[in-house]
Amino acid sequence: MQRLGKTKLYPWMITNRHPIFMVGLLSFFIFPEILEKVLLITIPFPVLILILILSSMLLIHTSARKRIIANSLVLLLIIFVLLWVVFERNANFARLVFSLLFIYFSAIAYYLYRDLTNSERVTSSVVIGAFAGYFMIGVIFLFILAFLDLSFPDTINIDINEINGIQNVFYFSFVTLTTIGYGDFAPTSPLGQNIAILEGLIGQFYIAIVMATIVGKYISHSKE
Repeated sequence: MQRLGKTKLYPWMITNRHPIFMVGLLSFFIFPEILEKVLLITIPFPVLILILILSSMLLIHTSARKRIIANSLVLLLIIFVLLWVVFERNANFARLVFSLLFIYFSAIAYYLYRDLTNSERVTSSVVIGAFAGYFMIGVIFLFILAFLDLSFPDTINIDINEINGIQNVFYFSFVTLTTIGYGDFAPTSPLGQNIAILEGLIGQFYIAIVMATIVGKYISHSKE
């Protein structure tokens, strides 16, 4: 990483860390379906998680000290995700991985939020970062719901151990975040209902507060 830092590539990557992370999010969302429909290639969910982890590393690389810590944590997390492929049928190990992913991406959401609030001007990178921040809420609740569905199978009417189980939890998380609520999947316990309410409220709070702050900065700078 030091050798990379001496070139012009690394500073460019840091400057464009929000668009790079957004590419990782789009890879997590869209590219698997395209590959499956067009090339008949199915990408395992842990591989998508690895893509998202790698694309998010730059959000923590704001200082040399944080860079070392981030690289160490990401390497450890990647090892656990790879082991998850082997021990995916082990519920306890899966719960451990979901917990680690929740902690890691919560930290990523914090650094992303800090980038947005500390930015003096609203650039295209800031707008992309704000969009990515909204996505991150759904990703974080994906791991919360996956953990709860393994621990308490009656949380939502999804069996995470089925072939498309984790994909269905992923879909439910974002349907809840956007308050669409198609009704095909729903919480089936008071705990599941409370988590769904919390995710919906946080999503609305993000739009009302964070996006409003960014729009206010843009209007202020436009007047200047």
